[in-house]
This record gives sequence, structure tokens and C-alpha cells, in this order.
Amino acid sequence: MTSRRAAGPGPRTVALPRVTRAAAGLLLALVVAACDTSTGLPSGTFAVTASAGPASSAAPTAGSSVAPDPSQPRWPGTTVLATIALGAADGEIQKAGIDLQDAVEKQDLWAMWGAADGLAKMIDGLMPNIARLEVYEGTQPVAALYRKAFPEISAGAKQLRDAITSGDSNGVVAGSQAIARGLADYAAVRRLIGGLVEQAILQQRLLTQ
Repeated sequence: MTSRRAAGPGPRTVALPRVTRAAAGLLLALVVAACDTSTGLPSGTFAVTASAGPASSAAPTAGSSVAPDPSQPRWPGTTVLATIALGAADGEIQKAGIDLQDAVEKQDLWAMWGAADGLAKMIDGLMPNIARLEVYEGTQPVAALYRKAFPEISAGAKQLRDAITSGDSNGVVAGSQAIARGLADYAAVRRLIGGLVEQAILQQRLLTQ
């Protein structure tokens, strides 16, 4: 899945200079603090990075040699597809986090706006998949984690984007805090989604047999 990120806030950028460099610097500090205290990831990284855990390779691998077991419980077809889609999107979420971190480090408000806007739209587009996980008991625990993390990330990204547009430094801080909380909660998803994707690929093979 490839998200489309806007280039910038367009004609409303007249208010951007009121967002101070101090607020941008605080956003980076909050992100780093969230990584250090909530996810155990290395300092200086956003909450999703290539070294964050086994779910970093959650995208499906079509060449797996593991044979499906026809006797195992069958997943609903929509759950299979949703699990694979969310696993594949993990890398996009990782990239969005890195883009936002990079924009903050450069104190580039235009890039921060675009990264926040792209992150919000991507998460909103993925959210319908959560309901498809909730219909099967084996994926309900990870669905509950998504239900907590995704709305936090989306709301925070929108708040950050809109605060940059309006020049609201306090909103920049509040939005960044919400993103940091959401990405910290998303770390729990990443510990589960990789294994579920592997199971979903096997289930997909069962569906075609």
C-alpha cells in the first residue's frame, strides 16, 4: 500500500511562521521520549523503525514453503485479507514515522504538515480492516490493540497538521503527544502482526484449495 502525502498546507500557510522552532524541537523530544520509555526502541528513532521487532517483515512472503494444514480452523476470508493488508501496511507506517521524524529534526514545517497529513489519511484508510479482524476470535486481541492505537495516531496527526496550518504552537505539542502515544501503543501490534500474517497466508492457500 502506498500512501499519498500532500506537499504542504497550500494557501493557508500564512499562519505557519507563528509555530515556533521551540515547538518543533519539543515535538522531536516527545517522540524520542516516547520511544525510550514506552517501546524500548533506540533513542533518536520514531516509534516505528526497521529494528522495532519481528513485525518489521510483516509483509506477506509468497514463497513460503510451509504447507497449510487442512484440519486447522478456517478464518473468514475477509479476516485473511485484512490481516495481510495490515501486515503489508506496517512498512508504510514505519516510513511515515521516519518521514515525520526527519521533518521534525530539520524543523521543516512544510514537511511536517505533509507527513502528518499523509499519516492521518493512511491510518483512516486502514481502519475499516479492524472490523474484519474483530469477526474472528483468533484475531480479536490484535484488533483491540489496533482500536486503541490507530485512532490515537489519526487524531494526533490531524491535530498536528491543523495546528501547523493555524500557527498554534500548543496544538503542535498536543498533536505530537497524541502521535507519540499512538505509536507507542502500536508497538504492541507489531509484536503480533508478523505471526498473524504468516498464518493468514496459509489460510489464503486453504481458501484456494
